[in-house]
Amino acid sequence: MVTRGNHGKSRSSALLQAKLRERLRSGEVTPGELLPSVRTLSSEHGLAPKTVHRALKALAAEGLAVAEPRHGFRVLARANDPHNGCPVAYVLAGFGTTDAGADRFHRNLQNSLQRAMAERSWSLLGVSLGDRRPEEVMRQLVTARTWAVILDVVNPEFLELVEKARMPAVMVDAWVENAPFDAVLQNNYQGGFLAANHLVKKGHERVAWFGPIKDSSHSRERFGGAAAALASAGLDIPVERRFNAAQKDEVAVAQALLSAAPRPTAVLALWQSKALAVGEAARQLGLVMGRDFDLVGWCTDDTYDLYATRFDAGQVPSVIVWRVEDMAQAAITRLAERWSHPDLPRMRLSVGVKLVEAKA
Repeated sequence: MVTRGNHGKSRSSALLQAKLRERLRSGEVTPGELLPSVRTLSSEHGLAPKTVHRALKALAAEGLAVAEPRHGFRVLARANDPHNGCPVAYVLAGFGTTDAGADRFHRNLQNSLQRAMAERSWSLLGVSLGDRRPEEVMRQLVTARTWAVILDVVNPEFLELVEKARMPAVMVDAWVENAPFDAVLQNNYQGGFLAANHLVKKGHERVAWFGPIKDSSHSRERFGGAAAALASAGLDIPVERRFNAAQKDEVAVAQALLSAAPRPTAVLALWQSKALAVGEAARQLGLVMGRDFDLVGWCTDDTYDLYATRFDAGQVPSVIVWRVEDMAQAAITRLAERWSHPDLPRMRLSVGVKLVEAKA
């Protein structure tokens, strides 16, 4: 049975909790700052220290603050309410790269994120890391009252700052194996497996790889999936049939790949630019896809029609495709879950891919 005295203390604690919550929501106390001490709040509101401490612990339970031993309670980014206009930041490495295809992809992803957020009446703040110092970008996020971050970067210094700020975050289309965040990625392993398995079913045994292998989680997983499919048929991709090239050298290296003796009967080029380079190299060497060799590429579903026009008629290769909209929706859904349940365990979500077979 609750006594009158205890009931009064609970009510006083709840009232203080509501007042403090409003100060946080209004931005009077911003994320990263410490709330006033128990002694200060006791004096300001004429409450017992235990009552104040109960209110602060309740704020922490809401995910609005965190207790730091010997310091007090520090405000978290979740105190910035998205329903009051506080934005989600989409942070990427930078627009204006030498790869026009990459720029187009990231703009499509940003547009997809905006559409997904509009359904929840959330706002998006686009931020380019570029050559800026990570600390400068983090200050921009704090000033803008950002409550969560979508990370399309793998810069270790910036990732560390986001983790230290205890800011809800999800990585999209970018990931490192030790990242302490949720992630939404293309299903790279599945794509690699489907691509190589397709070639195995067509009877290919001399398969080449054109693209990176160890540069990123994308490349490691795509190669891993392809290697698994080939291994299931007792095949592999020996070192001499593994090729890679910087963008400016892609066509020349692809020509070297297709000129090797004996020439590979099939090529896995699981990046859009790499597949296009193989197509151009074949054109220059007078080779015909589907007759002299087979190719499997990679692109997004919404760019497939444009991608297909880059190949000669009747020589559009098989390709792994996936939907940018699916990635955006999954990322925003995960942030919404984090808003409601801050202590959810970290998850890595994979956007499904499919194989579109060659067009004759």
